[in-house]
Amino acid sequence: MLENPSNLILTRLSQSAGEDSTQLENLLMAYRIALTRHDSIRSRLAYARDLDLCIWTIAEYSGHSVQEVALKLPHLINRQRALWYRDHLRETLSNRGKPLADGTINRRLAVMSAVFREFIRAGLISANPFEGLTLTRGRTDPTPALSNEERQRLVQAPDFEAAETPYHRRRLLRDRILVGVLFVMGLRREEVRCARYSDVGMNQGYQTLTVRQKGGKIIAHRLHPKLFHYIQIYRTEFLEKDDDYLFGGLTRNGISKAPAQPLSPQAVNYLVAHYARLAGIKQPVSPHSGRATAITQSLIKGAPLQVVSRAIGHSSIETTARYDRTKDRMEKAIVTFQDVQL
Repeated sequence: MLENPSNLILTRLSQSAGEDSTQLENLLMAYRIALTRHDSIRSRLAYARDLDLCIWTIAEYSGHSVQEVALKLPHLINRQRALWYRDHLRETLSNRGKPLADGTINRRLAVMSAVFREFIRAGLISANPFEGLTLTRGRTDPTPALSNEERQRLVQAPDFEAAETPYHRRRLLRDRILVGVLFVMGLRREEVRCARYSDVGMNQGYQTLTVRQKGGKIIAHRLHPKLFHYIQIYRTEFLEKDDDYLFGGLTRNGISKAPAQPLSPQAVNYLVAHYARLAGIKQPVSPHSGRATAITQSLIKGAPLQVVSRAIGHSSIETTARYDRTKDRMEKAIVTFQDVQL
């Protein structure tokens, strides 16, 4: 019945008895609308977990059962309790023992605000206690970007031309393309992880890679010519079908795993960190560092903020502006692909 299988709260509510049926139906509908507003399954799961965490937290500190909190949530949380929850998040440590990032806290608050907006539309309450209750991003900076020289070393770290066996050649060529797409084009990990060869093509005379962005938008991104060349080599030497994954998992014999599957998010994280170490980069590097690097380097070279924001797929130009470090630089140039040798 539920589109989101991880949501324990809706499961408990749907099994509730003895409540006013109309009110319970409105409550369930409000929860469902708030939690299914995104096309991405991963976003839905993340939003469901954020709602669950809030309800579990309120239950733990209020003395109510989880089911009571879920049923009475519209009337149980006022502005004062919402402020308490925000402060609680600021004091919460992540699994790594560090304070939660402002972006994580803001996402969790935004989920609750979205839920309460649906409560208002359902006629259950008249005010949203989470409205405007987000942190200014003052505690944490955007993901650090690499310098152009560091990016150059990183994208060349998977040296497939020096591979001694077909397996190593295939793996290193795949990884050269993966790192290039992340750090030169600045695409999100989830946008490229599941890309297939059939997503590579021509659009308005340019070589492109078509990906599904946040919110389900299908966008064709211009490929670096050398990346397009590497993809054609990879297709000719290793892929059997056009719908094969570009970044698929491989067995130790260099054969695509059966059934075919893309690299896991953890595998992409590991590969990026591995090649960063090989390139002698000391700071922590993640797939999102590629996005930060592509944005920052484009802005440093003088590309207009609005153009970069649209190309990178940000819904707000303010998000892109957080990466603008050109204020303290004297020289600017036209951004070109020639800055990076692949």
